[in-house]
Amino acid sequence: MGIYWLGDNPPRLGIEITQIHRTQGIDETGLLFIQGTVPRRWRNSRRHRVYLVTDTNPAGPLSEGIAAVIPNNPAVIEAIAALYTEMQESFDLGDELIRSVNEKDLAIEEKQKTRLRDSRRHRAIIRHATDLIFVLGPKGRILFCNETLEQYIGGGHKPLVGMSFIDAVSMHDRKHVSQMLHRSFHKGVPSRCEVKLEHSCGRIGVFSLMSTPLREEGRIYALSVIGRDITDLRTLQHRLSIQANDLTQMIKGISHELRNPLTVIGAYIHRLERGHMDVDEIKRKEALSGIYTSIRRIEEMIERIERYEALVTMEEIRAEVSLGRLVSETISSFDGRVPIHLTISGDITAYTDETHVRLALTRIMENAVETGTTKIDVDLSQEKGCALIAVRDFGPGVRHGVETIFAPFFSTDPMKTGLGLTEARIAMAKIGGQIEVVAQADPGAIFTLKILQDRRIKARPKEKTLQKAVYSA
Repeated sequence: MGIYWLGDNPPRLGIEITQIHRTQGIDETGLLFIQGTVPRRWRNSRRHRVYLVTDTNPAGPLSEGIAAVIPNNPAVIEAIAALYTEMQESFDLGDELIRSVNEKDLAIEEKQKTRLRDSRRHRAIIRHATDLIFVLGPKGRILFCNETLEQYIGGGHKPLVGMSFIDAVSMHDRKHVSQMLHRSFHKGVPSRCEVKLEHSCGRIGVFSLMSTPLREEGRIYALSVIGRDITDLRTLQHRLSIQANDLTQMIKGISHELRNPLTVIGAYIHRLERGHMDVDEIKRKEALSGIYTSIRRIEEMIERIERYEALVTMEEIRAEVSLGRLVSETISSFDGRVPIHLTISGDITAYTDETHVRLALTRIMENAVETGTTKIDVDLSQEKGCALIAVRDFGPGVRHGVETIFAPFFSTDPMKTGLGLTEARIAMAKIGGQIEVVAQADPGAIFTLKILQDRRIKARPKEKTLQKAVYSA
């Protein structure tokens, strides 16, 4: 802002004043003093504050834009200039404050929009996450959880907030959760544990839990926990463990399995060589028959090993499978060999690989027939999210250790290669199932295929079934 004097002999003031001879070029907010009379063709088209300085009263009305007439008194002029300067500075300060407030409001509004957008995104991420995400209080109660946990534990039908999380953990693993809570709340460090959780449909899943302390005003008020489903990982590890054990047993047993038929072949060839061509026809045919039988045994062993390898590398194709249909079709191939009684408890399905289940059941049925049983009972039922196919024979039962009968090349029949039960076990391991064995059912033995009805995270209705005590193979 400038102070201007239009005329001759500007007064001497304590503030700076600029003498001009025309109004063009002065700033819009300037203060203008006009000495004597208003110039001809005067028009104040700007926002100047204009005072007419004269000691005589002007004739007629004041020109447009003239604020007032003041005497040519330096003290008066300086007072008006000082007041105007202060007013203008106040206006500028007010404008600056208004701009500052507006900018602050805009910044706050933009920050709120950003927070709201981020909050929506975070909620969407948490809501649709496949991991279990929840918050635990000091006593282990759920303060918040995502829909995945609600679906897994409660089936989406009951709220979990306020529930003690440890109630959903298997009894054996509850101490691990307690230790995790203690470490995170009392030591203030992230903690991890591995637990088994019961699905709303009854099946058991293995989860890796990672907790992070949440602090507020210097104290830990809750734990943020992320749970990742590692059931498939543990299943894969179990399967690889079985494969490694089978491979070890095959390497150990293959020399023995080859040595026996090769010894027989060598003995018959030596007999033929020793007798030259004078051996009678009967002995010659006997020797050749022994050689052919031994060769066939080697070929059969190679075929079974190749079949085991093909099973291990076979791709899994999961779909909804009617187990009643599958069991009926599989046991029908044994009609006429031994009487079979089939019991099916309702329409039971499983989201699994049909080929692997059919192969495992076929090998179990073959094993039952080979016991010399007079009949076979097959029972299909479901329990806690698992389908159970129980095959009972009425033979002598399992006289050797359960692990022994699943070992490669084990057979009570010296003419068998003994890979049937080995194939059955690896087939079940690949689809996340297992074989449970009652070694002595008085009489006979019971082999049960335990198949997960659905490994996907979704609720299924619970079924009441008969509890059975079994030995897990």
